[in-house]
Amino acid sequence: MKKSWFLFSLFNFLIAALMGLILRGAFVWGLEWVDYRNLMHGHSHVAMLGWGYLALYALIWHRFIPKVKREKTVYSLLFWFTQLTVVGMMVSFPIQGYAAVSIAFSSLHIVASYIFTYRVWKDHQIQNPQIRLMLKTALILMLLSTMGVWVLGPLAMSGDRNSTFYQVAIQFYLHFQFHGWFTFAVLALLMDAMTKGVFLHKEKFQWFYILLLSSTVFTFSLIIFWGYRGDIPLIINGFGLVLQLSALILFFQLVKGKMNIFLDTFPLLRTFYWLGLSSWIFKIILQTAVVVPKVALISFTLRSFMIGFIHLTMLGFISGLLFALFWKAGAWTKNGLIVAGTVSFIVGFVLTELMLFVQGLFYWLNWGLVPFHYETLFGASALLPLGIFIILISQMSNFGYKNANVSQL
Repeated sequence: MKKSWFLFSLFNFLIAALMGLILRGAFVWGLEWVDYRNLMHGHSHVAMLGWGYLALYALIWHRFIPKVKREKTVYSLLFWFTQLTVVGMMVSFPIQGYAAVSIAFSSLHIVASYIFTYRVWKDHQIQNPQIRLMLKTALILMLLSTMGVWVLGPLAMSGDRNSTFYQVAIQFYLHFQFHGWFTFAVLALLMDAMTKGVFLHKEKFQWFYILLLSSTVFTFSLIIFWGYRGDIPLIINGFGLVLQLSALILFFQLVKGKMNIFLDTFPLLRTFYWLGLSSWIFKIILQTAVVVPKVALISFTLRSFMIGFIHLTMLGFISGLLFALFWKAGAWTKNGLIVAGTVSFIVGFVLTELMLFVQGLFYWLNWGLVPFHYETLFGASALLPLGIFIILISQMSNFGYKNANVSQL
């Protein structure tokens, strides 16, 4: 594992978290100098494309590309080019929002992801066909998600920026990023680490794969319901949610008895692992509740619920497992600081999730605003960048070499 890739992914995560903290502060102090919408775009792009995407880039390169092909300069050049596009979005989105410069950098990032997909598809070497199928599906879903981005330009030029279809296109991208590309890629890496090349139960895996993929497609119907209403999208979404819950149950049946292969005696690895999986379980339970039409309506009308769900997915499920996988790949160096950083991050995550969902419940029951909600939410949110900063510093203090020692998965 290239230590520098891990550190720059973490740095992007830190910047995204600091942007999020400023967004929280805007509700406490006003912060008239902040363009909330523009900064929110910067926050989301850096978190997804700077942290989530580049972290998966590094882990897929490390685990699924054979050593002789990993040494090709194209992977290193492509990583740093992609990092450059992230820095461009990091600066341009808060200043101008969706405009020429930011759109150019985000478009270049997409082009870089296409090149990465081509190289991985061509160079990967995975003996287990089940893991290979999960990885290829993740890459296809990433490509599919970008179709939502490419239609935004023509829509904006035609004056349809405020149309429902424009918003549905954005949600199409986000849906197949979070529930498609990120989910399948993380699970491919996790299942590979657990099995060490051993095949999973053939029939159960086939059903797990079919159910998870089908649910990813069908649950997009909730976005259609949000945009256009109607009973049919709700029915399709409900069917997809049942399939997703079934896939979750099958996953734990598949990996039963294999978790100890992945986990070691160091508590932090177990902590990140269970943070990721417990967040995934809770995420699916929350989604399943959307089967009830009234709950479906509030799921995208109450902002606290929406933000809480997105952070549950990105900070809990995706980031928790990414941290665990980086640890297993040998990117981490053990020291005392990392424990403090981990505690700060997890406590901040749990507290902010509780506050967001409790506030959403208060709004749903017409109880108004929780006393000192924005102030306490800001304080809890500060623990997230603090934790990431401490983790980053703890790893930079040991960064005396280009590549960390790799513990084979």
